[in-house]
Amino acid sequence: MSSGNRFTLVAHAEAPAQAGAPWRLGLTGGSIVLAPRTSDDEQLVLNRIAVIGRFDPVKRRLDIEHADVANKDIGVAASGYVDFSTSDPRLVIGAASRNMSIAAFKQLWPVFMNTPVRDWTLEHLVSGTVEKFEVATNANMSAFEKGGPPVPDDGLSVEIVTSGTVVRPVTELPPIHDADLITRVSGKNVVISLGRGIVDLPSGRRLTIANGVFEIPDSQIKKPPARVRMRIEGPVPAAAEFLASDRLREASGSPLDPGSSKGTVTAQVALNLPIDPDMPKGAVRYNIIADIANFAVDKFMMDQRIEAQSLRVTADPDGYQARGDVRIGGMPAMVDYRKPRGDVDAELRLQATFDDATRSRFGFDFNGALSGPVPIRLGAKIASSPELDSRFAIEADLTQAKIDNLLPGWTKPPAKAARATFTMASHKGTNTRIDDIVLDGGGVSVKGSVEIDQAGEVVAASFPVFGMASDDKASLKAERQSDGALKVTMRGDVYDGRAFIKSVMGGGAPDPKQQQRKGINDLDLDVKIGAVAGFHGEALSGLELRLQKRAGLIKGFVLNAKHGADASLKGEIRVGANGRQVLFFESKDAGALLRFTDTYPRVVGGQMWASMEPPTPSQAPQEGKLVVRDFEVRGEPALEKVVGGGGGPQASGVDFSKMVVDFIRSPGRFMVRDARLQGPVMGATMDGVLDYAGNDVRLRGTFVPLFGLNNIFGQIPIAGWFLGGDREGLIGITFEVVGPPGAPVLRVNPASALAPGVVRKIFEFPTSVPGANGVAGGDRYPDARASSYADRDR
Repeated sequence: MSSGNRFTLVAHAEAPAQAGAPWRLGLTGGSIVLAPRTSDDEQLVLNRIAVIGRFDPVKRRLDIEHADVANKDIGVAASGYVDFSTSDPRLVIGAASRNMSIAAFKQLWPVFMNTPVRDWTLEHLVSGTVEKFEVATNANMSAFEKGGPPVPDDGLSVEIVTSGTVVRPVTELPPIHDADLITRVSGKNVVISLGRGIVDLPSGRRLTIANGVFEIPDSQIKKPPARVRMRIEGPVPAAAEFLASDRLREASGSPLDPGSSKGTVTAQVALNLPIDPDMPKGAVRYNIIADIANFAVDKFMMDQRIEAQSLRVTADPDGYQARGDVRIGGMPAMVDYRKPRGDVDAELRLQATFDDATRSRFGFDFNGALSGPVPIRLGAKIASSPELDSRFAIEADLTQAKIDNLLPGWTKPPAKAARATFTMASHKGTNTRIDDIVLDGGGVSVKGSVEIDQAGEVVAASFPVFGMASDDKASLKAERQSDGALKVTMRGDVYDGRAFIKSVMGGGAPDPKQQQRKGINDLDLDVKIGAVAGFHGEALSGLELRLQKRAGLIKGFVLNAKHGADASLKGEIRVGANGRQVLFFESKDAGALLRFTDTYPRVVGGQMWASMEPPTPSQAPQEGKLVVRDFEVRGEPALEKVVGGGGGPQASGVDFSKMVVDFIRSPGRFMVRDARLQGPVMGATMDGVLDYAGNDVRLRGTFVPLFGLNNIFGQIPIAGWFLGGDREGLIGITFEVVGPPGAPVLRVNPASALAPGVVRKIFEFPTSVPGANGVAGGDRYPDARASSYADRDR
């Protein structure tokens, strides 16, 4: 009796008839009682015992001819011999059994046979049925003892076939059930093959394990190393839950939430581990290659959904990596996601193209200042929690994008090369910092940093280098004030203002298909620049500009500069004739200002003032008036030819004493409602459109030679209207001005001079411009005289 085991046997021996002959031996009757291993097991009673053998004293050999140890449920049959002729007896035994429970099998396994494998089996093999058990020995007894010599390759052969098996390879992980196992032992080598099994997780999710191999190359050494290979299949949420278990969470660092992930996974798993009841942390070495199909996870990166038709994930003790083509918030991208072991942050490499919709979803729409596709390369450190800092380094190719004042004065059409690099740090609930900004392309050079709040508004900005051209020397700072207004300060020696002028003059009308661009409603602007370059070689010197805007409305405006031949340029807010505020500008050199703004380059001299309603957040049309006195139009051949009468030497220029223009400004467009010019030898009327957004001028009108004398006929009551009216005269020549704003072309119709007064209307250029304000499609020119504005001022 030992350890609760009890043996009660009936033996008999038959002496030989001759001395030295073999003895006949046998065991019949009695019972063997094997104690249960756990409180859940029952004792195993073997009460059918029959053993027939003989012992040869000369050869010192015990032969077991037949052995049958059984009860009504199980039985073990054996045969073989034990050779005692040496000090280390040799055991040559074969045994076989069929259809017994795992519990009975563990009770029957002799303690001396392959002790390390026996110990592992007793602990990790939970339940099931042994369908087949065969064992054959051919080695000295010492080879089977703990600490004995190695078992030769042919010294031990074991085959165990089980079904419906429950096995728990790692104590802290869920067991594998319904497993089909085949265990083969050859010498000191042990191989356990798993055909198929199932892992049930606490949530009820399942993983399937197939083609598993558990191998112990040398089962006799202390804490023998083992190798494991298997294929795991199942839904991604089940795999995420498995990796998030207490035993694997630290090693895997899995970022997936089982509740928000989808897809199916097929993984090849390879493990190296010691057979050690007290396995230390980190003792398991593993390599996992997982292919995931139809993968999806919600709010994985920057609260965006990630999807992939196929994704490969690899993992080992140094960390894990996911790589493949994905869609992030609907945006196609190639990602390489790595999580090194021991690092709090994950590493991300991403290549993608951000279009307008994607930027809006990610919160980077820039209020319409950037449109079109932008290829990017991104490297990032992704925090394990939204409450921790995530850091990004981004390279953006802006070549195919359209830029409209992304920074003040920076405009760029598509297909013009430009690039941007910057770093960004953000985490949930705090402002986002964009640092190390470098923008370059087409002469633009900008370096600095920006801080943006959670609503996408600028909190602070600093650009020590802020240039729209290669020779610019300027800086820009912005800071959100306590009252919520953004204070922008710009300082510099030289600044190329041409891009800014174009952006102000040529801002297009809102596109109903795109989100309306959001402006800065509360702004304090303070600009001081030594020299601002404009068009046609003109410049402003000593520019000082201050502007205050609240709730989208201009509350303060002051402009001072020099231009032309030391002429002054001033701007301010005044009260107009109707009692409402207007923006008022005054220039002592009208020609220089018109050239600077690329409006019309052929005016020389003149004094000008202009008033205009301030812009509003709704971008409503702004009415205004422009008056220029004592100027000359020089270098306009068609006009000089009209003044010269069509023959002889042409005038070198045409003097005008006054020009009055009533206009309406809308985004990117000036509509000339009514323009009148007076001079000693020439007068004119004009209306039309200056479409800066479309880079197109369409004006038409009538020249009135000898304006003072010619216009007398129009002053005659009643008949005067038929003789040309009070703005023209009896004789006139119709004309049009067409082309780009910076270089328009004047064309005249000489035949109109033959038609006096009202008859001349027949020779006017067509009044048709598509999309002009208030004009039906197909009209080339808006008819100012049909408007209430023009009627009111007559």
